[in-house]
Amino acid sequence: MSFDWAGLEQAVQDQLTGFVRRMRAEHPDDRFYAAAVHAFHAETGSVIAWPLVGVAGERAVASAAGDRFTPGELRWSPADWPWQLDPGPAEDAWAARLEEAATADGGRRWEPVHARYLRTVVKACRAARGELLAEGTAGREFLVVAMDEARELVPRTLTPAQVRRHFPELDAESRETARLAALPVGPRTRELIALAEAPPGSAALGREQATALLRAVGADAVPQVVERLADARVKWPWAKLLAELRVSTEAVTGTLARVATDRRADGADRAWAARALSRLGRTDLLLALADRLPEEVTAQGLAAPYTAFRDVGAHAPLDYRPLEHALDTRPGLHAAVLDAFRSGRSLCETGPAEADAALDGLNSRWPAVRCHALLILEGVRLSRARRERFTAGLTRLCHEDPDATVREVAAGVARRTGR
Repeated sequence: MSFDWAGLEQAVQDQLTGFVRRMRAEHPDDRFYAAAVHAFHAETGSVIAWPLVGVAGERAVASAAGDRFTPGELRWSPADWPWQLDPGPAEDAWAARLEEAATADGGRRWEPVHARYLRTVVKACRAARGELLAEGTAGREFLVVAMDEARELVPRTLTPAQVRRHFPELDAESRETARLAALPVGPRTRELIALAEAPPGSAALGREQATALLRAVGADAVPQVVERLADARVKWPWAKLLAELRVSTEAVTGTLARVATDRRADGADRAWAARALSRLGRTDLLLALADRLPEEVTAQGLAAPYTAFRDVGAHAPLDYRPLEHALDTRPGLHAAVLDAFRSGRSLCETGPAEADAALDGLNSRWPAVRCHALLILEGVRLSRARRERFTAGLTRLCHEDPDATVREVAAGVARRTGR
């Protein structure tokens, strides 16, 4: 389906320029230095929400800082600026059309549509600044910036000189990332592992950025990460990373198994090693080790591929069969697995492409699987046929399921979705 990208860009631009003009008229004595598009929110395969617009003046931000913060701490924190513009009906309508475009074709277009949406917001920010400068509403020092949570859009919105001046930490990150990218894989991986364990604030790249770059290295990083897992005092981040890299070799699974079964190891290290084994498709090995593991660790491992942990890095498609087989083998673990799937827990994000697997889960012989399928389907945009199938399954589970917990979860989903 076609989408009016030029219209979307103009809508963001008009919202920015209109709000800046209004704030200048209402606060003529303040020195305005920035406007920002912020509070981006999107859920893969479904929601794309319209962001907020904030405008900052020196006096207003200093007043908002009060005694708890310095003005410098809030200078580039648009969520803390006192002047905010929420989306109105027109913006909500744009967001609805954008979601419709992104979820067309069974959700296969979501990623490219979302990426283009972000590019469009960046273009609108640049155009808005140009318009405000041309009409004299703002001076050359005034910035209009797209500020997502990871600040990945900031360098795309501003010039390199503006980034160096106003966001020196981002400039340093960019330079360090470029330097590391030029290294051969082996030395690059060694440096990234060291950065991932460096004290906060001691290097240009923080732990999260270094770990993300290790994920980007992919399979070539695995041997060094396995070595680090074996030697590290705190092991769980490396077990987690191995699961996110999704390379299952004997060295990987053997090292994870040793950590999981080490009674002297920290509980978090053991639990994450069990989760990693399961996410790597080795529930068979996890079950073989179950007699040497605390029940809670085994259950957390079995639940891992169905929690939010699955959504970082490479992962397999939704498949309940390994979990069902594990519960058939060890039915005593069911209560602990069910507890991991209760409402309020962070479960995996599921898009339209996995809807059929989730719908099949509504008929599982295990209550934990039925509960999980109910909860993840609640937020998925479904085709008409799938929506009818979900509604029928939800109604059946509400009134006929033999398990009280399933009936309770189904009733909550029905209430929240209006079905």
